Amino acid sequence: MQKGFNSDYTAKGYIHVKNLNYDKNVTLHYTYDGTTWLEQKAEYLKNLSPEDEVWSFDINIPKDKSNNCTFAIKYEVDGNTYWDNNNGDNYYVEYSYSDSNTPYALSKSIVMLDTGRHNYRYGVQGFMFLKDLDYAKDVKVFYTKDGWKTQKSVDATYRKDVGNNIESWEFFIPCYYYEEGEYAISYTVNGQTYWDNNFGDNYSLTGFYE
Repeated sequence: MQKGFNSDYTAKGYIHVKNLNYDKNVTLHYTYDGTTWLEQKAEYLKNLSPEDEVWSFDINIPKDKSNNCTFAIKYEVDGNTYWDNNNGDNYYVEYSYSDSNTPYALSKSIVMLDTGRHNYRYGVQGFMFLKDLDYAKDVKVFYTKDGWKTQKSVDATYRKDVGNNIESWEFFIPCYYYEEGEYAISYTVNGQTYWDNNFGDNYSLTGFYE
């Protein structure tokens, strides 16, 4: 499981799946009371490699239940059923910007965009999650406006700890709302660099991501 969040009463998230066979079912199991469980089939998004796939889910959540939704992932393939239930704790549907009292979980991801949107027309303001692998770390956002012929970078800044050894960081890319371009997040720690580049597609300067 990568990350799920709640915005405008719609829960969206991404699921990392091992490609064990072409014929498979990936299902979101979610509940509002811990007793009654609902199901929503996830949809294939893209391949990361021949062995790894990304699937996505998108569900509507009633306004009066938006703070009580937990979920797990069911993966059925070759007659076997596999579960990701956050080691028995299930996952919480979260509102973005990391302002919540329930624990966040990144699982397979080391760094991942939370939200990115234009702020007063003068740039893209973004928030990200990353695993705190060491105190000394370098977190940057690389961006281009000419298809990576040239590129610039901005430093991300620490925001706060959000539990589960996960931190929230923020960044600001200066650009006007009409400027086209793309960006990706780089996180270097202990001599290793991790990326969130939107599964290889990068993020758009003119887009709005939640």
